[in-house]
Amino acid sequence: MPASHRHPPNRRLAWERLQRGWSYEELCERIRTAMRACGEKDTGLTANTVRRWETGERWPDPRYRKHLVTIFGKSASELGLLTPDEMAMRPVTEVVDEIGRLLSMITADGIDRSTFLRNLLGAGVLAPLLGEGGERLPAAVERGRGVDAESAEAFARVVDRQAALYWTSPPEEIFQASVAHTRLGTSLLRAAPEGAVRQTLAEAAARSALLSGRVAFFDLEECHTATRLFRLALSATRECGDHALAAAVLAHAAFVPGFDRRRSDALGLLDAAFAHAWHGVGPLTRAWLHCVASEITARCGEPKECMRHIDRADQMIDTSGDDPPWLDFFERARLDGFAGYSALTAGQHEEAARRLRTALDHLGPNGGKQRSVLFADLAAAHAPADGDQAAEHLRRAVEALEEHWYAIGHDRVRGVLEALPPAAATRQLGERLTDLGRARFSELTM
Repeated sequence: MPASHRHPPNRRLAWERLQRGWSYEELCERIRTAMRACGEKDTGLTANTVRRWETGERWPDPRYRKHLVTIFGKSASELGLLTPDEMAMRPVTEVVDEIGRLLSMITADGIDRSTFLRNLLGAGVLAPLLGEGGERLPAAVERGRGVDAESAEAFARVVDRQAALYWTSPPEEIFQASVAHTRLGTSLLRAAPEGAVRQTLAEAAARSALLSGRVAFFDLEECHTATRLFRLALSATRECGDHALAAAVLAHAAFVPGFDRRRSDALGLLDAAFAHAWHGVGPLTRAWLHCVASEITARCGEPKECMRHIDRADQMIDTSGDDPPWLDFFERARLDGFAGYSALTAGQHEEAARRLRTALDHLGPNGGKQRSVLFADLAAAHAPADGDQAAEHLRRAVEALEEHWYAIGHDRVRGVLEALPPAAATRQLGERLTDLGRARFSELTM
């Protein structure tokens, strides 16, 4: 090994910095501030020193290690600050410990107490994932020793199939399957050796948890559950070192506070996503990040900022580059959909209608769920000038929901309906929408 790389790259420290959206200089300044607060002398610490810690060119001195632990609120092992000899004394890897902790957080934070999900899953798949009604995860996974490349690839292929089924399967069913598979992934990850097999499993486990979180948030409206699953996915991305996947997980997580108009929380997660995007993330992924930012700033009442993000996405969407095959939830038509919503927020109704019609005309084969959202937004774009046209678009939105249920679409249609003047057509649509919601609730509580 060259003298300039005496240690392996410290991915844990780099990941923790990126999750907070900090630059090398920002972390350096936090360390210097902590040292001054303790009355310690200026040691000439620079941003380049921090960079060298992460690349493995240098090892942090003990005087810096203690401040890193405090600044991040993480243990030395969680930050990759233990030497190989110190790590060898630990009985299990920190990543699996963290996965167990996160799964416990899901249990403690109410997913198992939620009437909705109890009725949804009964005594089914979620209970084993959370360690209820049976053995806890650590005991179960001990039987999974000896994971090989073939097993890891097989696990990843199932994640691919489940992601494809998401667009056409009932959400509660794909949620059960995906959560069960996430549990299997965490079991296999404990037994996987360091190297390519472990990376394959970690990447697939992250995508599995991300899929589960997407269904929980967008289809089942279980925000707390989604947040915990996104954290679980993020933990696995650090293990596999996939910056594009980490950016995608963080951006999905930003939707949760963003829809709740908690601007600071949402933009903090997006800052971290964009920090990961500096590490070789493709243009389509970057365009999607800007679209997420556009929707969140639109919901937070910042029309100029949301349109700025759409402009950036427009500049990137047709740029060539490498983007991951799992990015099946974004395409040019989805960008037009985000752009239409942003234009609505900015009061640009004609531009909104133009982008939304373009989106509807060019939706790909996975666009069934999105149609309800697009028709609802198109109705809102026409509402100020043509109530009949708005009602027609809402009718088509309700039809789209009847074909492909989508909780976010249901809420969007309801919001536009409530904003329209009372009329016979809108009352009938309201009744259909209510009946649809009741039917969905009945299905979930049977």
